[in-house]
Amino acid sequence: MSRTKMELLPEFSAELEEIRKRGIAKELLQKIITKHQANAAYNRKLYERYMTLQEGVPIFGRQPHYEDEANPINNKINNDFFGEIVDFKTGYFAGKPIAYSYSKGQEAEEVTGGENAVDIATKTVTDFTTRNNMYGVDMETTKLASIYGYSGRLFYIDTDGNERVMPVHGYETIVLSNTNISEPEYAVRYYETRDINGGTVWTANFYDDKDIHIWQGTSLYDLKETEVKPHLFDYCPLQGILNNSEALGDAEKVLALIDDYDKGLSDNSNEIEAFVHSYLIFEGLHIDGETIKKGQKSGSFVIPASGTQQGKVYFLTKDINDAFTEHHLTRLEDNIYRFSKTPNLNDESFGQSTGVAMKFKLHGLETKCGMYQAQMMNAAQYMWKLLSSAWSKKGIKVDPLQITMDFKRNFPQDLSSEAQIVQALISAGLPKTVAYAQLSFVDDVDYIMQLIEDEKNDIASLTKDLSEDEDIETEQQEQQEEQVDETKNDNKN
Repeated sequence: MSRTKMELLPEFSAELEEIRKRGIAKELLQKIITKHQANAAYNRKLYERYMTLQEGVPIFGRQPHYEDEANPINNKINNDFFGEIVDFKTGYFAGKPIAYSYSKGQEAEEVTGGENAVDIATKTVTDFTTRNNMYGVDMETTKLASIYGYSGRLFYIDTDGNERVMPVHGYETIVLSNTNISEPEYAVRYYETRDINGGTVWTANFYDDKDIHIWQGTSLYDLKETEVKPHLFDYCPLQGILNNSEALGDAEKVLALIDDYDKGLSDNSNEIEAFVHSYLIFEGLHIDGETIKKGQKSGSFVIPASGTQQGKVYFLTKDINDAFTEHHLTRLEDNIYRFSKTPNLNDESFGQSTGVAMKFKLHGLETKCGMYQAQMMNAAQYMWKLLSSAWSKKGIKVDPLQITMDFKRNFPQDLSSEAQIVQALISAGLPKTVAYAQLSFVDDVDYIMQLIEDEKNDIASLTKDLSEDEDIETEQQEQQEEQVDETKNDNKN
């Protein structure tokens, strides 16, 4: 199971030019959706395979080798390498939240409008990431892109007037752009729902830089425009995020290997269940079917003597080359992990690797994640530009170029080595902010530096308080001494 050229993500340059000239119309919308259908159908099958649905996993549709048997044995064993490849990449790349922050310093203040404006912009960005749980959005987006090559991300204004974002399936998302699908000029989201009576309702939303055109019908070829409403942004609010430039999923290159592994293991299971590793042979004897059935139940056969020549009963055992089968499955497993660039955690040498050796074992995965990180950064630049257009309507100045993203891989921590590295960097004269950034558990270096300053201020305050206490104690002692002197003088008089 692999893609054909028709199932690749299509380009829409001709349709894009037509919309620029004449706007959107029913016939053009249907052409765009039809052109996307082959890619969408293939991607939907990959998602069904990830969910291990009956319709999605090829081994589940396998037919028995000997259909003429009364009750043929046909085991269908699915080994979920597909899900492991996707989940491992998702956890490694997005298992630690991406740190979004607004820049500090003179440049940020100049382009934003001063120190107070920077504080407001920082709070606006933080509120957005917190309100929308960008950790969850980024993780879901990573998972969908890893499954079938790209994901959608839709921005909207909620009923409270807040800017929101949600991940959407790539097979529901069409982006028309002459650059990258993360920078949409126009976009379409089409999906199927059910009405109150169980009937099919298709909805197609067309987005431009101002409005949402909503089309509905009982099929994709019976759509009628029902509503046009503003989306309150200055740019198209539906973007795509590529997994890589080819828009391919992480497991697509090893699907044939996974299917072969499933078939090999299922065949072995059939052999075991059928108990056909050996056959019972009756030589020179007349045995009917009823006798065989009784023998299978009791485990023994009673055969009366007949004639002068005795017959024979013995087992004919299959000579099965289990070493060949095991080696074949092992080679398949190794190649699945190798060509999908996924570490095999069952490898004994993997658990013994540390430091640089561990990084070499993760090099393929890191390369794959680096490609996706570049696409995420492209998409984030457009995201902040889009959101800034909505914030400007509220009188909030946010410069998209001043918003930074810090990616942290979900890598096993070696805190002892990291601490030594930080000390070495500080001793070499590098700024502490640079040194502390090397710590895997530090997401926000500025926050750490602020905590250090707060601790220093607390110590100073504590010292000041002690000095005041000492002054009070000294004053009390002086007062007591004066009282003693006065008492002595009174006694003399």
